Amino acid sequence: MKIDKKRFPILGSLEKNILTDKFQEFIDIQTTENDAQLDILESVKFFKEKNLQINYISKTIHEKLIDTNNFIKAKNLLKNSPTNVGLLLLPTTIYPDFTNVPKYVEVDSNDYPINAILYSWNSINEHDKITGDFDEEEPWDENDRELLILPIFDNGTTQGTKSYEMKCSNESFGQEYSEQEGRAWYGKIHDYVMSFILFYNFTETETHIIHGTGSGQSRKLKLNDEKFLNQTENNIEIIDITYFTKIIRTGEFGVSGHFRVQYFGVGKNEAKIIFIDSYKKNGYTRSAKIENK
Repeated sequence: MKIDKKRFPILGSLEKNILTDKFQEFIDIQTTENDAQLDILESVKFFKEKNLQINYISKTIHEKLIDTNNFIKAKNLLKNSPTNVGLLLLPTTIYPDFTNVPKYVEVDSNDYPINAILYSWNSINEHDKITGDFDEEEPWDENDRELLILPIFDNGTTQGTKSYEMKCSNESFGQEYSEQEGRAWYGKIHDYVMSFILFYNFTETETHIIHGTGSGQSRKLKLNDEKFLNQTENNIEIIDITYFTKIIRTGEFGVSGHFRVQYFGVGKNEAKIIFIDSYKKNGYTRSAKIENK
């Protein structure tokens, strides 16, 4: 599979994983109204001059992330989790859930498709410093996290509301899509990204970098019978789908696959998320490849 600017035009707005001024063209595609552009630019400032981690999400992983139930039990791990600013490239188009947007707002989720997501996962204090709202006398708990997203579809942005409503705190993961913190607009998408954050940081994954053009390093990768070719200037990270801690197969009594939080270490103070694949009693167990994060 080729990962290029044709499939993901957003990659043409990055040079060596840094967002460039070419991104203005994406905003122009969505709207030419000055006030609306200013709202989107309030979100863009979270991604400027940042080395973005770019992840292509395989269909197998995407199916797990889109189902909040897979990770809701690990919600407590979001607080004080590693911060990051990145770009997710999706294998298919997804849509926000606008069913709880106030009825007086005429909006159709089909008008806001998404196949890539810029995200900033940081402490609320760090986000406030970017916006100029940081209060040194009354700072937030440094362990509390906040997610800000900027949705993209093909060669344009698809932000449907103000930047304030594009934010969501770690405590909101899995809650109903109410008006609180804009979850009536993009709660489904916030949850998807938070599921990715949990998956990336707390499952035992194996990651592979396919390097950009001009790097002098390999731009090709073959993984699980799928070939990848990076035709952009950016480094892109692929997560091995053999991320499961254990895969258990064959036997007599079927048990459905599920994720589980496993605590370990002194006093059980550390945690990771493991996946128990569909299995049957009297089957066998195979350990998966592991990379500590």
